[in-house]
Amino acid sequence: MYPKIKFAWTLSLLVSLVLLLGACSNQGSNNAGVGTTNPATAKATEPANDNSVVTPALAAPVTIQHLKGELTLKSVPKKIVVLDVQFADQMLALGFKPAGSVIAETDNGLPPYLGDKMGNIPLLGTYLEPNLEGIIAIEPDLIIATDYHNKIYDNLVKIAPTIILQRTEDWQTVLLKFGQILNKPKEAQDIVNGYKQKISDLKTALAAKMKGQTVALVRPRDKMIRLQTTSHRTSQILYDDLGLTPPQMAINAKDASTMISLEVLPELAADHMFLLQDNTNLELTTKFQDTSIWKSLKAVKDKHVYAENTAQWIGYYGPIAINLIVDQIADALK
Repeated sequence: MYPKIKFAWTLSLLVSLVLLLGACSNQGSNNAGVGTTNPATAKATEPANDNSVVTPALAAPVTIQHLKGELTLKSVPKKIVVLDVQFADQMLALGFKPAGSVIAETDNGLPPYLGDKMGNIPLLGTYLEPNLEGIIAIEPDLIIATDYHNKIYDNLVKIAPTIILQRTEDWQTVLLKFGQILNKPKEAQDIVNGYKQKISDLKTALAAKMKGQTVALVRPRDKMIRLQTTSHRTSQILYDDLGLTPPQMAINAKDASTMISLEVLPELAADHMFLLQDNTNLELTTKFQDTSIWKSLKAVKDKHVYAENTAQWIGYYGPIAINLIVDQIADALK
């Protein structure tokens, strides 16, 4: 912000003011403020590959709609803290690293699929319990959280401008918002378009082979089996995006999952099963797989059971993770 100047009606002070304003106008602003006007459209500038070389000034202010109202950005935030790992995925897909991130509890750290892309950024507790002191130490320009963090929103906005997004919001919609925030709207749209083309190609490739065959997404848990229904957002990749056929038992427009017993599993009658497992359910999964009921399943006898990592499939919903899931589906079914 410009310093307050007490104007005196003398020529010398007027000249000084002109010189001061001229100097300040050449500097980029790093401020983000809450706006009350209609959203402005951001104009794309030359894309940057790294936070350190971002051109801070936007061609026009950008207003981001979120669950707490709207936030107007006058420049590209240089230090963004994310309180959900899926938002780190979103940023990395656009060539940016967050200044800090919570860890993924299921992986007890950063997601393995991201490799070393996150570098040595500060880790800020877990999604369920973010470390507010750690966030303060970073001095972020922007915090991006989810509806789960509504209860600490008042604390977050005292640290930095904060955007609250619905955790289950479609990743493509979220990516386009990140495109606005990071001044990369075209790059974000290109990723969305690339995904749609990838899905279209795979859907065509699978159409003839999978015609009439059902595909289920299951996860042994709590001595039973969690069946992810057609309402589940990972299941929607299988059924909505790729047009695969769900078992009748999996069709549910209200609940994202339902629990069934091992004894009921044969009634699922799935031709193909994606089996979600990790260290938390490996013992239970092995126990189920040793039973005569499991061994009698059609998908098992036809070797159409595909083991996939639980966290990878249901914990991360950024474009990098989603594209990896699609690749794994393609490898299993093609």
